[in-house]
Amino acid sequence: MTGERIAFLYLDTGYGHVSPARALAGAMEERYPGNVQSFLKKGFSEHMRYSRFFFEDGYRLTSNAFESAYVTFYRFTQCAPSIEFGNYLISLQGVSYLAKFLRTERITKVVCLHEVLILMTRNAINRVDPAIPLITIVTDPFTAHALWFYEKNTDLVVFSRKLRDEAVNRWGFPADRIYHFPFILSRENSTRPTAEESALFRKRLGIPEGKKVLLIAGGGEGLKGADKIVSCFAKASPDMFLLVVCGRDLRLKRRAEKIVHDTAAANIMVFGFVDFMHNLLNIADCVITKGGASLLMETLAAGKPVIFSTFIRGQELGNVLYTVYNGAGWLIRKPELIIQKAVSLLGNPEALEQVQKNVERIRPINGLDDIAEFIYNRPRTESRIR
Repeated sequence: MTGERIAFLYLDTGYGHVSPARALAGAMEERYPGNVQSFLKKGFSEHMRYSRFFFEDGYRLTSNAFESAYVTFYRFTQCAPSIEFGNYLISLQGVSYLAKFLRTERITKVVCLHEVLILMTRNAINRVDPAIPLITIVTDPFTAHALWFYEKNTDLVVFSRKLRDEAVNRWGFPADRIYHFPFILSRENSTRPTAEESALFRKRLGIPEGKKVLLIAGGGEGLKGADKIVSCFAKASPDMFLLVVCGRDLRLKRRAEKIVHDTAAANIMVFGFVDFMHNLLNIADCVITKGGASLLMETLAAGKPVIFSTFIRGQELGNVLYTVYNGAGWLIRKPELIIQKAVSLLGNPEALEQVQKNVERIRPINGLDDIAEFIYNRPRTESRIR
């Protein structure tokens, strides 16, 4: 096959990186059949055990169970010496691994969707062919780590004017290499189902017509403290349904299932990792979640108000502030108050209608096709070394 051979690099550090990578890889082949072949590639090889343990397993462990440790590390790695040292460690094996991949697959363009990989990817490209375009997509729309802006020899895609201005004024990124697009959503999350399709899915779950639905979800790793929210819901026993998505967190799933068993709650359903999140979002009337960008934007795209029960300080603060400031959600940390707010909202048609209007006002436009076109049209350029 001739044409573009485009690599999409990511790490398994949450839903917010792999989701846009998959959406873009699929969109490129869909829009340019016969002219583009997409390669979804994890940035760390199977042999990079320490890097994978530290960045991937470490992220899952600390972001949910030891958030203070994650926040400390996040802040510590904002300075140049930490960035350079961290890149040195992962590059010991990583640069050769990526360079071999680029040569073997004859990659013509590289799209990087994780900040940890940018410097290493730039070095690998320089080994193989410095003219291969490197395009970095900053997956955090409002608050982003310094690593996203450290390497200047890359095109940079951002999702907000705030981040574009910050890249230039705070981090000294060349303004002529920054491109502002709407957030990336998958096809299924940018279109809403018909009333008949939603009714059919509700029937499949056994939810009676007319019953309000409250959804708890936190992405692939579940929502920290969701079991406490489930317990408060079971005690309050409101006349609505609660759907709980625990993701890969098996301990959370077991705790939630035990609460349902012990309280004999017939209006609570517990799920593990699901591939029908868009269906759940579309039948929900309100969503309890954390501050991660991808699930938040998918929730807003579905037209649903949000209650944040938690967020990662620094990284996700901008997402929470944006939603709360626009009247599309609330930050409430105490489980009993979360349930009180949800019950009050869903029991007040006027209040629910108003917040739904606020959500519609900031409903994200899908930038998937525009970014796919941008990637396809990027020419080979002479390397501009930092």
